[in-house]
Amino acid sequence: MENRLKEYEKFISEELEDGNRSSELVEYHREMVANFQHERLVHLIITLFFALLAIAALSVSGLIMGSFPLSEWLIFSPIFALALILAVLTGFYVRHYYFLENHIQKLYDVSRKFLE
Repeated sequence: MENRLKEYEKFISEELEDGNRSSELVEYHREMVANFQHERLVHLIITLFFALLAIAALSVSGLIMGSFPLSEWLIFSPIFALALILAVLTGFYVRHYYFLENHIQKLYDVSRKFLE
């Protein structure tokens, strides 16, 4: 997705520099922005889902590990490992969502240029 978005930004910037503001290009741009907005919404939902799962797993592992002696900790370490994995995945999803958000904002600037 990141490569596709970068390629589209490059394409639309080149078209604007060449002075191409045809109605077909404007309509194509609107469709692409709508597609990228949909992608951004999906990734926001996934990011929030993984964040909630990570928080829940960390809470459960903290509650479980806090109520058992250290010798029995290893029994519940898979829950803690799951929590760490989910936290790392959440970090990657946040990074990707951040990328999508910033680049879609750039596409909004391009949309404003079309209207000028």
